[in-house]
Amino acid sequence: MPTTGVGKAIQRLRTAVLAGDVAAATDAELLKGFLERRDEAAFTALVHRHGPMVHGVCRRVLRDHHDADDAFQATFLVLVRKAGTISPRDLVGHWLHGVAYRTALEARTQAARFSLASKSSLLSPARRFWKSSGTLNRSLAFAIRKAPQNSVK
Repeated sequence: MPTTGVGKAIQRLRTAVLAGDVAAATDAELLKGFLERRDEAAFTALVHRHGPMVHGVCRRVLRDHHDADDAFQATFLVLVRKAGTISPRDLVGHWLHGVAYRTALEARTQAARFSLASKSSLLSPARRFWKSSGTLNRSLAFAIRKAPQNSVK
């Protein structure tokens, strides 16, 4: 790798030219480059091109910016793993929108479950038992409350 000032300038120029080529490429071309050559610049271009839309979907569904960031990252991890399944390849943006939406919905569901679980852990053991025991215990509690009060004399 060149270490002189001129060598560094040439390297920066080469990077700028390649970035311009990547920026002008279609989604299908970028996806093809990523799939066939594991071209990091092509993947980065897809993230830059579709990242704001993906992050926006995640923010609208989740509201919490930390959860939205996690869903954003998960969406692009899915792209890395499933890029070969996208067909037609020029619909990467549509595909990412769908993955982002489903990922954010799943994150929201998991957050709700965690919230419910943490709230129920604050209950006394007896209340936790009654809340978690299901229909049979609710029916039993109802039957006990409605049972006639017999007084023994």
